Amino acid sequence: MKLFLLRSLALCSSVLLLFAFTYAGIVKEPVSQPLFKIARSKDANEIFYAARVTDKHQLDNSSPVDVYWIKHTDGNVREPLTWIQRKYAYGLKFLRIKESEAVFQFVSYDKRDFVLKKDQTGEFKVFTNSQGKEVQVKRIFIQIDGGTFWLPKISSVELHAKDAKTGNTILETINP
Repeated sequence: MKLFLLRSLALCSSVLLLFAFTYAGIVKEPVSQPLFKIARSKDANEIFYAARVTDKHQLDNSSPVDVYWIKHTDGNVREPLTWIQRKYAYGLKFLRIKESEAVFQFVSYDKRDFVLKKDQTGEFKVFTNSQGKEVQVKRIFIQIDGGTFWLPKISSVELHAKDAKTGNTILETINP
């Protein structure tokens, strides 16, 4: 009788565990799709931006972009931005968010809008205007030449992009 009860209990536990994994598969967390990165002259660490997409391939309205560090100087560890970095440097300010598009600016630079939307292949990418053309942002490089923690001396910012119509490479140097 004890053996029968133990087997029954094991079977029930297996069924409940299977149900739990199946249910967890139905309610999925948004998936991150890489968008672009920011590199700086200061060190090898990079800030990555990724679209948070639901299983229905729509933007996560509560948090459409995941922003995080890859600390190459610490063994390629992934770390979130600090509160100060999110609020004053590398964070994003969203102007509009829809299921298929989000318009934002960097918290540290409000002179240009960026649009997170699907490209011709149906993948989310980030676009902005550069040299009178719509371009897809590939990466950004910030040249930092001293200054302080709160006021770094940024001599230039390079926007590396791709012309949305022709696919040609675009390099825009911004002198803040």
